[in-house]
Amino acid sequence: MGQDKSVLAYHDKPQREHLTDLLQDYCSTVFWSVNRHQAAELADVEQPLIVDTFDNIVGPLNGILSAFQVMPDAAWLVVACDMPLLTAQSIHALVAGRDPAKHATAFYDSDGRFPEPLLSIWEPSIWPILQKAIGEGAYSPRRILMMNDVHLLTAPNNRELVNINDPAAKEALKHQQ
Repeated sequence: MGQDKSVLAYHDKPQREHLTDLLQDYCSTVFWSVNRHQAAELADVEQPLIVDTFDNIVGPLNGILSAFQVMPDAAWLVVACDMPLLTAQSIHALVAGRDPAKHATAFYDSDGRFPEPLLSIWEPSIWPILQKAIGEGAYSPRRILMMNDVHLLTAPNNRELVNINDPAAKEALKHQQ
């Protein structure tokens, strides 16, 4: 994208603030997952942060691992900042459909084929599996979910799961709304 996707404004405020507002009804505390550079920029913000702690891992798995490192007994509701169409309806459906007996609960992705790891609930039971996966060099959150016992749901609206990862997709979204 060429810039921090969490600061893009789709709803008259930075996406991270919009998502925080959506998640407050479902989480006792909403954390922002950030890298060290972002953490330094956000030093004056009162929002709780989870700072990436794994230097050799780039991408969203670092945030998930870092969250479990901070609170290994917590279930983590993971939401990507690049899903601007996400609404409370989908978050509610995910939380309502949660199966804590599984390692995670996730929607099928926007294509309806694979788990969507970045709109999901990761249970504490997956923490040892994640540790083993990184020890084996497996860094794909989707692949980790695919290889384990997870509960998969159909999203109320697959369009809400669409990721905006580049300027062209962002521009196309403007024309679709």
